[in-house]
Amino acid sequence: MIVFIVKVSIALVIFYAFYHAFLAKESMFSFNRFFLLFAIFFSLTVPFLSVPVGFQIKGNVFSEPLSATLKEAEGQPEITFTQPASVKGEMETSPQSQTISPINWTTILVGIYLLGMILFLTRFILQFVHLMKLIRNNLTLKEKDCTYVLLPHKTLPFTFLHFLFVEKDSFQDNLIEKEILFHELAHIRQKHSWDILLMESLRIIFWFNPLFLLYKKAIQLNHEFLADAAVNSTFQDKPFYQWLLFNKISGHKADMSISSPFNFSSTKRRLIMMGKASSSLKINLLKTISVVMTGFLMVFLSSSRPLDSPQFQSSNDFEQILARAFKDGNPYEVDINKLDLHALRSAYLGMNEDERYTGTEFPFFDALAFEKLVALQQAYPEIKTSIVYEKSPDKKEIKEDVFEQWKNTKNISLTIDDIEIEVAELNNYQPEDFAMFTVRETEKGAFLKKASYNVSLMTQEYFHGKYYKSRKKIELIQAEYPNAEKVQVTYGKKYIETADGKTSKISPENYEASIFHQLRVIDPGVLIVEFPKLINQDESKSFSIIIRSRDRRSISIMKLPTI
Repeated sequence: MIVFIVKVSIALVIFYAFYHAFLAKESMFSFNRFFLLFAIFFSLTVPFLSVPVGFQIKGNVFSEPLSATLKEAEGQPEITFTQPASVKGEMETSPQSQTISPINWTTILVGIYLLGMILFLTRFILQFVHLMKLIRNNLTLKEKDCTYVLLPHKTLPFTFLHFLFVEKDSFQDNLIEKEILFHELAHIRQKHSWDILLMESLRIIFWFNPLFLLYKKAIQLNHEFLADAAVNSTFQDKPFYQWLLFNKISGHKADMSISSPFNFSSTKRRLIMMGKASSSLKINLLKTISVVMTGFLMVFLSSSRPLDSPQFQSSNDFEQILARAFKDGNPYEVDINKLDLHALRSAYLGMNEDERYTGTEFPFFDALAFEKLVALQQAYPEIKTSIVYEKSPDKKEIKEDVFEQWKNTKNISLTIDDIEIEVAELNNYQPEDFAMFTVRETEKGAFLKKASYNVSLMTQEYFHGKYYKSRKKIELIQAEYPNAEKVQVTYGKKYIETADGKTSKISPENYEASIFHQLRVIDPGVLIVEFPKLINQDESKSFSIIIRSRDRRSISIMKLPTI
């Protein structure tokens, strides 16, 4: 979102600067109206446009550079033999009291934005309701080009959509100059109210961006130029109209920002523009420059992807990069050698918080961890590294006779998709509706008493959502070495929520960076031979590795220090 706002603002500033410096001084009012509206439309859409080549403002432009390469540890790292254990139970570290700030700045900023939008929307609604009341509560006169609204109080004419608001007595006594009425009719015929409504809508959405107010004022002033030009073209009495304009506007201000009043400000500018005449050569030159400028902005601000260096911005790009690195036929193991790490990091930094925590897990983008991961990738083919994700369980088929037995058994409880229901509800299902089931004994049988069981079922749709649509989580980081030995590191949680609701860090400092560093520098064969004795190691400054032998018959579990 921040990248979008920055790109839009840059485009709006450049267009407005060009308009204010050159176009606003020329009598090319119809083109200027088109230019201003096009500038807004183009600026809002250019971040989503795509051209073959270009440059991008990325979310990581202001990110910290990678830290300098740390000095490699001298000699072999200390290790400690521990008792063999299962892969799942390997991560045991001491909690550290690092509490994350409870302030949610995202929520605060969203709240401020919504409050501002509500205030601007309320202002717009009040003005709109006021105009509707004027139309409903006063006499109206429908003509060919407009509907006159006759107001009882003294006012200069103003328009909104096809309504022309005038003072009742002056209108009925023909005291309103025909040039003034024609000026307001020009607003209606040229549909200027729609431009203003568009700008008011954008100001409600982008109330925090003052550029939209500048554009609205520029558009309204250009409306006046257009209406003045229509009057002078019809009546051919420019001096009288200039005198009329000066005397009628003096001391008056417009009441509502969504109407087109005759007394719009900048009288001096309007009088100057009436005497302005631009050459066709100059007009054509400025139009050409406008087109060229638009082309450059499209190249520099679009979601362009250079042919030789692809850029990525969305969660889809992030997932696609990872998908290309999965091993053939195995959607649960990423081959680090196949990854475009820099493109993956660029895509990750361009994602918002929701996308980062709902997509495939890959939290290795802080400066030090990323640096060590790149170095480990460069160690290929001597070291072949991969990341293994947790697999979904296999589906279980329910036999027809078993399903019927469940329906006719009284001593069972039933849950479907983690919701407890009556057994009779099974009559609404068929065995093939379910992808998985588990049966467990809840109460043991006794003399003259049957055992009780709980049957837990999972529908196909629920199974798919839980295991296929849900986030893929990392299970192992593993590396294979020339001696065919394999080292595995169980990837554990970095944070836990304590009883008091706070979040504490439980993994060692520089956890991911240490894993990638040690996988690159260790020799597992030498470790097994040279370090047979137990060495005390601070759990908060170490992590566990599993070394599997070539024949897979032996396994060693050790501790390595963090960096």
